Amino acid sequence: MMLRRYDATGLRQRCWVVSPTFPLVREDWLIAEEILKSAIVSKHQTEMKMDFGKIGFLEFKSAERDDEGLRGAGLDCCVVDEASRVSRKAWEQGIRPALADKQGRAVFISTPKGKNWFYDLYRMGQEENAQIKSWQYPTHTNPYFPPEEWEVILKTTPELILKQEYLADFLDDEASVFKNIHSCIRGTLCEPKVNEEYTIGVDLGRAEDFTVAVVLRNSDCQLVQIYRQNKVDWSLQKQQILALTKKYYNSLVYVDSTGIGDPIEEDLRKSGVKTRNYHFTNQSKYELVEQLMVGIEQGLIGIPDCVETKFLIEELKAFTYDTLPTGRLRYSAPEGLHDDGVMALGLATMGISYRFYKSKPSAEIEIPRNTPAWLERQALDRELERNSHLPRRFRKFVNQQLAFS
Repeated sequence: MMLRRYDATGLRQRCWVVSPTFPLVREDWLIAEEILKSAIVSKHQTEMKMDFGKIGFLEFKSAERDDEGLRGAGLDCCVVDEASRVSRKAWEQGIRPALADKQGRAVFISTPKGKNWFYDLYRMGQEENAQIKSWQYPTHTNPYFPPEEWEVILKTTPELILKQEYLADFLDDEASVFKNIHSCIRGTLCEPKVNEEYTIGVDLGRAEDFTVAVVLRNSDCQLVQIYRQNKVDWSLQKQQILALTKKYYNSLVYVDSTGIGDPIEEDLRKSGVKTRNYHFTNQSKYELVEQLMVGIEQGLIGIPDCVETKFLIEELKAFTYDTLPTGRLRYSAPEGLHDDGVMALGLATMGISYRFYKSKPSAEIEIPRNTPAWLERQALDRELERNSHLPRRFRKFVNQQLAFS
């Protein structure tokens, strides 16, 4: 790219090689040092810079601290190595603006890592797009890769690793939280019925986030209506949510009461809405997501495949986790994406969460009526029905009791 642009303009070029970590930066430096040794005029390893005289110079950068150190004007070209491991912020706020001044070009090289921003670029490159082109090459298409090694890999590599690391497949479930989404895609959006009960979950948007309301039919956990809006006055949003609750027969509404959500939940309650507030903390979000995981993994929640729910299905597929230094998991949307729909769906399931944990006795084993075991079983069932939101430790205890009885 440097040579072509130099030949076209006669101007000295500036190019970057960006890698996600410092060890990979050093590895790329050593490879370039070997391959380009006859063209290098001078090099400064402390600055990670190679000079090619009148043609230009090449700098090696790390994206380990997102966009820090990646800000600069007048970049002619850039190669992003292992791009799927580089953050969206590093590209959008660091590299991309640096390329803009000279309309520079970028090449992204990577094995996939789920369906993140690198996947979005790849998908754009597969469409009719004059600015972005993409290609996919499995490892065995490399003419320098030994065929005998490929045979060993096929026999000894787990399927998911084989697909991602060697076949360059973008996996739906790579680091994703919800593993059985396809079994939940069913049903249609529909109007309320008099003889049905409904639960609504509302996640309130802030700044660039969306306000999302999800309506679930209690009898079969089917999503029947969804509302999504942002950059709308709070008073109008409250009126729209109020209208939705009245349409679905004054359903029970679980509302995100974090921050500005607290007075909004209070206003809805004063307007006659049956509300339950839910304050998001790391722990409460952890419990909410794990509850939703149970419903989806068991295929209990029905989500229509339609235009209105497309964003929600994409959010569920992309939703991921990372491991904190303490060893605990933290659930969240990938950087730059939203999780408002996931949170609203999770809140809606709180009213019917007992269905995710309720166990039925085996058909072969009938507990005699009015025995101590039968009475204990009835009491536990009533406890599950009465509590729409159960603390995680209590749910485990109830499940153990149900299994024991």
